[in-house]
Parts: sequence; structure tokens; C-alpha cells
Amino acid sequence: MTHFDLAGISFILFAAAAAGFLTCGSLVRMLMFLELMLNAANLALVALGPGAVSQGYAVMLFAIAAAEAGVGLALILSLASAFRTLDPGNIKELKG
Repeated sequence: MTHFDLAGISFILFAAAAAGFLTCGSLVRMLMFLELMLNAANLALVALGPGAVSQGYAVMLFAIAAAEAGVGLALILSLASAFRTLDPGNIKELKG
């Protein structure tokens, strides 16, 4: 499997995740598709990047993805407790 095969797989994975993000109806699913898009970008970075530098960036992006997942889940939990729903169409007003 060549670098270009891995890049093609990552681009297909990113496109499928983007389509799922735009068509799903739950905030938790949207966060899952967002994580999948970030991992597809990591795969493309490692497949097309030059050696150790791209792998170092990928490790940093994994740490950022973990932090983003924690913050995203905290926001989803606070929205769910305030609005009693996880459907993004039902969350109309976000006032402080």
C-alpha cells in the first residue's frame, strides 16, 4: 500500500464523515463525525508528510482531539441539561 493509497482512503473517510456530520440529527453524533474527520486529517498528514515531522504533528493533533472531545462532551451535557434535548434543531436561543 503506497502513500497515495493511504491518502485516498483518508480523503474518502473525511468525505464520508463530513456527509454524516451535515446529515445527522444528534449533537453526540455530530461530535463523533467531527472526531472522525480529525482522524482522517491525521492519516493524510502522516501519509503525505515527510517522516518524523508529520508524525510529531499527528501526535500533537491526537492530544488536541482528546481535549476537544472532553470540551465538546461537557458542552453537550450542559446543553442537554438546559434544553432537555440533543436535537440541534430544537436548540433555538443561546443566551447567557
